[in-house]
Amino acid sequence: MIIKYIISALLLFVTFVHADILKENFITFDLNATPMKVSLDIESDNFEKLIALDDNKNGIISWKELYGHQSQMTEIILSHVDFSSDKKSCTKELDSFKVYRRVHQSYLKLDLSLLCPKPKTSLDVKYTLFFDIDKDQKAFVKINDQKSKPVILSSRKTNTTLVLEKHSLWNAFMNFLVEGIWHIWMGYDHILFLLMLLIPSVYVYKDKSWFPRNSFKDVFIQILKVVTGFSVAHSITLGLSVSEIVVLDSRFVEVAIALSILFTAINNLQPIVTKHAWLMAFAFGLIHGFGFANVLHDLIIKNSSDFLAMLFGFNLGVEIGQMAIVMILLPFLYLLEKTTFYKRYILHGFSIVAAIIAVLWAYERTFGLNFMPF
Repeated sequence: MIIKYIISALLLFVTFVHADILKENFITFDLNATPMKVSLDIESDNFEKLIALDDNKNGIISWKELYGHQSQMTEIILSHVDFSSDKKSCTKELDSFKVYRRVHQSYLKLDLSLLCPKPKTSLDVKYTLFFDIDKDQKAFVKINDQKSKPVILSSRKTNTTLVLEKHSLWNAFMNFLVEGIWHIWMGYDHILFLLMLLIPSVYVYKDKSWFPRNSFKDVFIQILKVVTGFSVAHSITLGLSVSEIVVLDSRFVEVAIALSILFTAINNLQPIVTKHAWLMAFAFGLIHGFGFANVLHDLIIKNSSDFLAMLFGFNLGVEIGQMAIVMILLPFLYLLEKTTFYKRYILHGFSIVAAIIAVLWAYERTFGLNFMPF
């Protein structure tokens, strides 16, 4: 019977949050720095088609192995990207190389200095990395503090000219609001945690069993408390982390997020926290806020005059994206709460699947591995 629960719930989960291997890379300019800077965020799995990365032949690419091939990968990347400032070619100088996680994929981050005059009118970018081996690859090119949307480069478009534009607080706010919405929708661990909080919200736990709540109003109030607790908490730590008042190691945060999912999933199966679920949402929301900040650190310019607009826009975007998920799910949760299907396959079966996924995420993130497809 347990196997039946797991298979059924796994099908539901895959349908809802299926994620193919990312084929998205990012080129981000910082024109405020001297010399001018550019960051290249490159999804690491693509290099397996070019370099033998699995040194110990165990079928898993670790961060240690990625760092071991740093010079080879850097050479390949730099040979496939070129920059010009006002039509004058820029010399590329590597400042730093690191491996990190972005939407549950390992990424390489190369920070470069561009040795050329700062542009007055335009920046030219030519990018051809991976296009010859995968026609679906994309690169998103943008200038920090610019109101224009990112330009997408692909096998069909390998060159672009970025025209410099005046920016405003409103444009910065709107750009980061959109970033926040997309981040929560692509943040499968945040979504899974939210689902583990929402699923039992239609029930009251008493006498060692779950009982449906009396009315839609009761369900709505319970979900509102849980979502508010989560939102307030992650807003606090997002602001503290991005402002560099409190900074935690990103790997520790990622592991802690996985463990928060594990705890809430187990709590759905064998309730430990049976009252005031919003307090649990608040406590774990503090950790998730640091996870949001890990992504925002790659996008935001702390010393920019638009810093507060960026921060507020991103946080509001996260809330909008989160509420969209809640509003879509709420009617279904309420309509199904009194059914045997809900308790057996959604509350119990889906929570078992979530617990398994959380354990795998925690293991993967603890040891810097990359074997999960999402």
